[in-house]
Amino acid sequence: IETDKGVSIMLEMPGVDSDNVDVTLEDRVLTIRGKVHASQPEKFTLTYAEYGEGDYERAFTLSEDFDPDKIEAQMRHGVLTLTLPRAEAAQPKKITVKAA
Repeated sequence: IETDKGVSIMLEMPGVDSDNVDVTLEDRVLTIRGKVHASQPEKFTLTYAEYGEGDYERAFTLSEDFDPDKIEAQMRHGVLTLTLPRAEAAQPKKITVKAA
């Protein structure tokens, strides 16, 4: 979701809890890793799985439009939401036109 103030990225990560998510930023590359720790009840037989079981990894290269010091991450119900605010210089500004 993109606004004038920044961008929000939502990543579905079923089976991953917040303790098993790693978000890093290095050389303007934002990397997200998630580990799945699937558990099955005793005597359980899986008939069908909507999602394949496995770990997650995704990387994004950020432009200089975003402020790396203000990036936030929140995990809720298997969805990781990253909020990337725009840097002050990158935000649109209204320029007033004065009569000469």
